[in-house]
Amino acid sequence: MGKKKAFIGVIAGTALLILTVTIFNSCSGGNSGGGTSTGTVALYATDNMSDYKQVIVTINKVTALNTGSTATCDVLTTMTTPSTPLKINIANLSNVLQLLSVAECPAVPYNRLHIEFDKSVDLMNSAGTPTACSFVSYKDEANHVNRLYCNGESCSLDVNGAINVLVNQYNKVALDFRLKDFDVDNFGTPSCSVTMKVSPIHGKEFEHLYRHEAITGLVTNLTASTDTFTLLKHHHSFTVLYSGITSSQQPALDDLLLRAHQDGLRTQVTTSTIDYANKTIEASEIFVKVEGLVSNLTTTNHTFTLTYKKGNTMTVDFSKAVVKGSLANDAWAEIKLYGYYNGLSTEKFLASRVEVEYECTEPYDHKKEMNTED
Repeated sequence: MGKKKAFIGVIAGTALLILTVTIFNSCSGGNSGGGTSTGTVALYATDNMSDYKQVIVTINKVTALNTGSTATCDVLTTMTTPSTPLKINIANLSNVLQLLSVAECPAVPYNRLHIEFDKSVDLMNSAGTPTACSFVSYKDEANHVNRLYCNGESCSLDVNGAINVLVNQYNKVALDFRLKDFDVDNFGTPSCSVTMKVSPIHGKEFEHLYRHEAITGLVTNLTASTDTFTLLKHHHSFTVLYSGITSSQQPALDDLLLRAHQDGLRTQVTTSTIDYANKTIEASEIFVKVEGLVSNLTTTNHTFTLTYKKGNTMTVDFSKAVVKGSLANDAWAEIKLYGYYNGLSTEKFLASRVEVEYECTEPYDHKKEMNTED
């Protein structure tokens, strides 16, 4: 099969890994480098557009470092996400900055980002065909910085770019995954491979990144009377206020959030900005994500039953949803829910997006959910 320009947002898209640095006066601490103050470092991922339904990568570590002073700060490590590796479906991050991790770093200059991730990458094309691929070192870039190194089942990437963590300043740097240099060879075969190249973006280039921020976590402390809840992400918590979301936008949002709380469903909160100082978020949109097995599909009423989380079920209304893939009984699908409806004899959850991942050939067996961060 011929080459296809692909990965992390595909063909004419732009995919960015964004590092936001907000500084506060405080005591020193966190990794080497010293200093009399620290900064809160928030790591984001985003995508512009994609011809692939899924582009799933596993990031194990992101470190800011200074090659001269040897100062380092782990922005993301497996220690901050102890339950599972950090998996991201980049294809779902269209025009949103998805928060991946928050860390305290010494307020010193850094000039490079070191990224470690799994060599394997899972792709699914627009036809719904999944393929397991592998990253390979970028061609014709030997001995250059900003290139990929792979060893065994892991790969790493060092990217140059100034990250000056200064007191009372707000700084951003991004990794631009250069799509014109991304190739997928032998899609659909065991030898499928992905080549890649990355360059930094910073300064005035950010003026064109008009995108909302998002964070995915678990709902706790839900208080419907005050339209608030606590969103837990790893060892961080944020107080979310959702009173600005109207019932016409998201019907019966309280009931949807209650189900998310009861069943431990991943919940994505979107906002114009996240207040890291006070750890508060004023939500502009909230989506609850759930994966499971489709049954009782009724195309006339646009409903189906979803079996999820070790036998739990819900009726899903997809009449207003964007459906990707061939929706059918015995399909495994990821659903993005935005509301809830409870009529005289009908209880159903309202979907904004249905993404069919594959058809199940075996009975439901409590399959492990993907648990991606998007």
